[in-house]
Amino acid sequence: MRHKNLSKSFADVLRKHRTNKKISQEMLAERADIASKTVSMIERNEINPSLNLMDSLALGLGVPLHQMIKEAEKNRNKR
Repeated sequence: MRHKNLSKSFADVLRKHRTNKKISQEMLAERADIASKTVSMIERNEINPSLNLMDSLALGLGVPLHQMIKEAEKNRNKR
């Protein structure tokens, strides 16, 4: 059975939370104190975010990081 990698699953979770909260990439970047291009690159799975970057994004979204990682792990294991 093939699994999505965790960074792709995290990117999907990030996009889901951001769009559900109706937050633009630019607004999230501002809240997380990062470049908006970085948010875009993570969501397109072009870069793997560091743990510190993931934490900044989670804080910017107001979602606990452990919740986002748990969702990413769960999604990764889906067929």
